[in-house]
Amino acid sequence: MKKLLTLLPLSLVMAACATSPTTTAPGATATTTKAYDRMAPEQFICEDDATISAKYSIDGEEATLNASLPKANWNNQTVIMGIAQSASGSRYVNNASQNVTYDWHTKGDLGIMRLTWADGTEYAVKCERR
Repeated sequence: MKKLLTLLPLSLVMAACATSPTTTAPGATATTTKAYDRMAPEQFICEDDATISAKYSIDGEEATLNASLPKANWNNQTVIMGIAQSASGSRYVNNASQNVTYDWHTKGDLGIMRLTWADGTEYAVKCERR
């Protein structure tokens, strides 16, 4: 019984750490079941007056990005991405949409956000962590 009472507060804290973004980029997934910590997201300043705020799940398998990409007509759009293979650094991808693939690749203080549409059109911005 004591063990159960000890674990109950911990389970409540873990449940409170999970987040579900409310706005999504067109074609991106809208919900997550992953737990995120309450630390402030990493802030990136990018080319083309773009900004990205990135949070990563506790297990590192998922990233939730809030991005403003003026040249892509994005203003505070949220996209949830899953971990993907990378030669170095960390890479997250969302290819749930038939129309566009989202790719976020970071290494050290640098990141690249890439959107690739089904017709092969691509838009990418280089970012730096503040």
